[in-house]
Amino acid sequence: MRTLAPILTDYADRVDFYLVSFNENAAALEGYIAENQYVNMTAVQPVGAMLRDLAIVSQSSMLAMDSSGVITFRKGYGSRGGDAATLRGEFERLAQ
Repeated sequence: MRTLAPILTDYADRVDFYLVSFNENAAALEGYIAENQYVNMTAVQPVGAMLRDLAIVSQSSMLAMDSSGVITFRKGYGSRGGDAATLRGEFERLAQ
């Protein structure tokens, strides 16, 4: 989130952001969003097999999906590709 936080406001009106947790409810996530003053971020509770279906196997995973629901970007905890330049490039592509 540290890398993502300064980028959020630049894309708030063009890209939707969702925060999902497997061990905290949506109310706790909403508090986190408000506390950090994140804009255009929605707290979501995983439903059914959502985490398994999206192949979320590690804490701190980041996915990007296009308007058709196709995963176009994936970054897991400790993997490369979560730097600001990469994220900005992905958000620019999604905002087209």
